[in-house]
Order: sequence, then structure tokens, then C-alpha cells
Amino acid sequence: MRSLVQPGVLKSASAAALMTSLVCFPRLALWSDRSRPLWFLSLTLAWASFMLWNFVFGWRPQNATLPFQAVNAVPVSLWSTATLAGITGALVLWLFIDSVLQPLMPGDYPDTFESWLAMTLFTLAFDQLFLCFAPFAFFLRLVKNQRVAAGLTVLFGVVLLCARIKSLAPQVSPFFIAELFVWRAAAGFLTLYFYLKGGALLAWWWVLLMQFRHLIALLAPGP
Repeated sequence: MRSLVQPGVLKSASAAALMTSLVCFPRLALWSDRSRPLWFLSLTLAWASFMLWNFVFGWRPQNATLPFQAVNAVPVSLWSTATLAGITGALVLWLFIDSVLQPLMPGDYPDTFESWLAMTLFTLAFDQLFLCFAPFAFFLRLVKNQRVAAGLTVLFGVVLLCARIKSLAPQVSPFFIAELFVWRAAAGFLTLYFYLKGGALLAWWWVLLMQFRHLIALLAPGP
């Protein structure tokens, strides 16, 4: 635990948590049926972000890829691969996932530009931190093996998916449930791959491209 209380780690985690909280605030503000006051949710998110960023900055071995890299430090080939993966992922989600999930979970899909922007910022700032960056740092510290840590991180995402779609299982086919699990595992591995090869910016980039499918759907003329 010593690495979590080093001044440099605390400073970096505090700054990253502050940015995460500010970026995620619009999503909380637009949450109309929240069960807690906005100030309480904001403070809870800030504290959770601080702890998660502590894992990222404090529990990564010194020789591991840094969480952040300059854009020009990432090879063009990696940016091209991430771009292709993001466009392909957006098409897969649009063709096979969204048409089934949107009627069942309309709250997870934006209906205005403001809600799209808020959801996208939250997805980039907190979802990837919670599902990828922090769990990988935790498991890497725990098992001291990058491949095992990557597998456990992806498994963590799959387990969370199980809990999330439990109530939807009677309403969709087993084949669709299998599609969701395959997608969650594939997306988890790709996010980790881009994170390890090019840092958080590359991981965020491919996720952002997939989020653009919602914006295109909002801007497209109706039937």
C-alpha cells in the first residue's frame, strides 16, 4: 500500500480525479430520476475516481506502459488500427446490439445532443477507468503477470455485464445474450491492447469513435 500514499501518486490521482469529476458532472446533472442529491453523487464520484486513479498511478510497475502518452509518441499505425477498430465496433453495435437493447434500455441511449455529449464524456472519463485502467492495475499488482491481469480485467467486465443484463434475460434470446458476452470480452481485450500500446488516449479514441454512432443517429433525418 506504500505506493498509494506517495506524494507524487496522490497529486496525480487528485488532479485526474478532479478532471474526471468535472467531465462526468453533466451526466449526473441530466440524471432526472436520481435517488440521491446531486452534491452527494458528485462527491461520491470524486472519491471513487480518486481511489481508482490511485490504483492506476500507484500500482503500476515502473517498467509498465505509462497511463498517458503524448499523441505524437504513439505510432501512426496504432492510431490507424484503433480508428479501424472503432469504426468496425460502431457498425457491429449498430447492426447487432443497439436495435435490441434500445427499446429495452432507452435510458442508456441519448435522445438529444446534450445527453449524447454527457453520456460520451462519462463513458470516456469514468467507464474506462472503472472497467479497464484501474482493474488492470489492481490485478497486475496482485498476480504480477500482465497476461493473467489482462484476462482477469476482461473477466471483471463480463461479470459486471452478467449483473447488468440479468433482468433482461427473459426478454431476449440466448443467442443475443451470447452476442453480448462475446462483444464485452472482445471490447475489453481491445481496450486493454490499445491502453498498453498507446496509453489512455488511444484507448479513449477507439471508444469515442463507437460513441459517434449515437450522434449520427440523432442527426440523421427521420423516416
